[in-house]
Amino acid sequence: MPKRERVSARVRRILGLVFGMVCGALLLPGVVDVWIDPSGHTYLSDSEGPPAPGARRVAPGDLRLEWGGDVRGEPLAGPASTSSDGDRYLRSVFGARDDVRRGELQRALRTLRRLFASHPERAEAAYLLALVERKRGRLEPARDALETVLTLAVELPEEWREMATRLLAEIEDELALARDSEAGMWSTKSLVTPHFRISYDHQFAGREYGAMVAGMLERARQHLSRVLGRELSEPLEIRLYTRAHYLAAYQHRFGFSTVGFYDGAIHVVSARHPREELYALVVHEYAHAIFADVLGGHQPFFLNEGIAEREEAAARGHERMPRGEWRRLLDAERSGDWIPLASILRGFGGLEGRRALLAYLESRAAVELIEDRQPGAIARWLARCARGQPWQHALRAEVGWDLEALEGALRDAVRSRFLPDPLTSSG
Repeated sequence: MPKRERVSARVRRILGLVFGMVCGALLLPGVVDVWIDPSGHTYLSDSEGPPAPGARRVAPGDLRLEWGGDVRGEPLAGPASTSSDGDRYLRSVFGARDDVRRGELQRALRTLRRLFASHPERAEAAYLLALVERKRGRLEPARDALETVLTLAVELPEEWREMATRLLAEIEDELALARDSEAGMWSTKSLVTPHFRISYDHQFAGREYGAMVAGMLERARQHLSRVLGRELSEPLEIRLYTRAHYLAAYQHRFGFSTVGFYDGAIHVVSARHPREELYALVVHEYAHAIFADVLGGHQPFFLNEGIAEREEAAARGHERMPRGEWRRLLDAERSGDWIPLASILRGFGGLEGRRALLAYLESRAAVELIEDRQPGAIARWLARCARGQPWQHALRAEVGWDLEALEGALRDAVRSRFLPDPLTSSG
C-alpha cells in the first residue's frame, strides 16, 4: 500500500474480516490515521504527512462531545459525498455527533450502535458511543465500547490510545464508586477556605483532592471577578459528586441531562483526578451565583444562562461561537423553531432535548451580541442592576436595547452571517 494513497475499500474489507487475529495487524505497514482535507474528503493513511494538500489528522479531540451541545474546537465539516466506504462511515459518525449536539440523542445512539457493530475495526464510532453512554450515566456500555477500541487489531494512533485508556480508567473508578454507594460506603469530607465551603463524597479522596479543588475554585473566582467585576459577599458552598451519585440524586430534577447546577450552592460532577473540565463547570455555576447575588434570583433566565454559557466556553478555550452554532440558529429562525426570548425569561422549564439546547444557544448568542456591541457591557449591566436599576432599563442604558429590540437585533445578526435563502427570497 503506497504511503500517500487512500486506503482502498478492498483493504478495509480485509481488515474487517481478520479483526481480532494477529495477521490483521500484519496487513498494515504502520499506524493508520484518519485525515480530512479542506473540501471535506476523508482518508485513511499510514503516511507521516498529509495524504492530500491541506489535509489534517482527525484527533480524538475533534470528535469529543461535551454535554449541552458543545464540541471541542471548530465543528468538522462532514466528508464530501463519495462512494468510499470510509467516507460513508465517517459521514455517519459526524452525523451522529451532530444529532447529539441538536439534542436528538436516541437517533444518535441508534446510529453509533449500528456503526459500532458493523465496523469493529474502526475506533471513531466506539469512541463517541462511549462518550455518549458515559454522559447518560450508562457506565457499563461505555466501558465495553472503550475496551473494544483498545483491543483493535489495527494499531491505533497514540493520541487515540491515550485518550481511550484515560477515559476507561475514569469509568472504572466511577463503577467502583457506584458499587460502594450501593453498599452504603459513602463518606463525606469537607474543607473551608476564605471564599468557599467545600464538601465531597469521594471515599478515596483526601486532603490532596480538597486542596486541588480549592485551587481550581479560587482560579474561577479570580477570573470572574476580573471579567464580570463582581465578588460574592459570603463564602459559597460547593458540593462535588461522583457521576453515579449525582445521577442517582438529581437525574429526575431536570428535563435534560446535566452535570451541575446552582441552587444557592454549586453542585457539580467530579472525577477522582479533577481536570480542566471541572474548572469549566465551576466557572459556569459560579457565574450563576454572581448573577443571583446581583439580581436576587435567576431572571432574566436567558441572560443568566447566556453569561454562564459564554464564560464556560471561554474556560474551554472557545472565546467565540463557531459558525456551525450560528448556522443552527439560522435554521431555527428560517424553520419557525426559534424560541422567543420573552418565553424563556423565567426559565427553560418544559423544554427538552434539542429545544433545550436551542434555548442555551440563543442565550449565549444574545450575550455575545451584547458584548460585540459594547465590550464590557455585561459587567457594567450587572453593576447597574446591583445599584437597583430594573434589568431592562440597565440594558437599554448600556446598549440601547430593551427585550424586544434585543430579540430583533439577534435575529438580524443571525441572518446577516449567511447568504439569503433563494427559496424564500424574492428575485
